[in-house]
Amino acid sequence: MALQDAFRLSAKMEVAYISGVLRVRVEHGINVVRLLVDAVILAMVVWSEWGSWGRHTLFSKTTFILITIGALADLAYQLTGSETVEFSHQGLKVQMNYFGWERVREFPIGKCSELSWRPDNDRKDEYALECKIGWRKIPFGKYLNETQAREALSELQRYLPEVAQKMGMSQGQDKSSYTRLQLG
Repeated sequence: MALQDAFRLSAKMEVAYISGVLRVRVEHGINVVRLLVDAVILAMVVWSEWGSWGRHTLFSKTTFILITIGALADLAYQLTGSETVEFSHQGLKVQMNYFGWERVREFPIGKCSELSWRPDNDRKDEYALECKIGWRKIPFGKYLNETQAREALSELQRYLPEVAQKMGMSQGQDKSSYTRLQLG
């Protein structure tokens, strides 16, 4: 598990409340160990291919090109990823930015339920927060740790308690499953 943690990406989080909207900005961080491993693998492959490019098979050349593209894509991914999550009385808005491309997903507050955070030991796909929209779960808060995720939900309860109450309720229940975290 410690080796897996050494390669895990992290994130910096900023929380701001402005005009009825709680905005959680997540900036993906750089993992130095992962960058060094990328650089070493790339250097080894380039070194082995450099002098004898003409003698290698098509498979070897293709492997070299794919490893190079993968290493450069991982570097760019670490340097450019960000996510903005907005909670408001209208709903939940999740905006992801990678490589300059933006993807925005918006969900009305009436369809959001079971807002929760994931403990660090239960992170299968690197997302720290999730919300049920209809029958499917929507993950967000990529690379946040458990403490950051709990802080974001605590701030939601502090500034928008009605929204937290609505998003914390399971479908078909009259009472909220949301618990005040009492952080800080």
